[in-house]
Amino acid sequence: MAHKPSGMHVEDIKSEIRKRFGTLASVSEQLGMARNGITNIISQPGYSISGERKVAKLLGRKPYEIWPDRYHADGTPVSRVVDRQPTSTVPADLRQNGVAA
Repeated sequence: MAHKPSGMHVEDIKSEIRKRFGTLASVSEQLGMARNGITNIISQPGYSISGERKVAKLLGRKPYEIWPDRYHADGTPVSRVVDRQPTSTVPADLRQNGVAA
């Protein structure tokens, strides 16, 4: 079974920011974000790529070190877009009126 990459725990990220810079809300505002910006970035993958990079820079780390499941080792973000191409087509006799919906 493949080993799941483990980065920093959410609470570790929060505590490190609080120890160094103060409340998450004040740091978010200083970075030009909404008051809950850092909280959203930490807890929601893909919320803001630029925000994730700001948090990583703030902590003196690379984004991959903090979130290995969100970034490749070279620093590019992992795509969160789902490929929605159908794997098979619906037979024409099962379509309403014989045409695609």
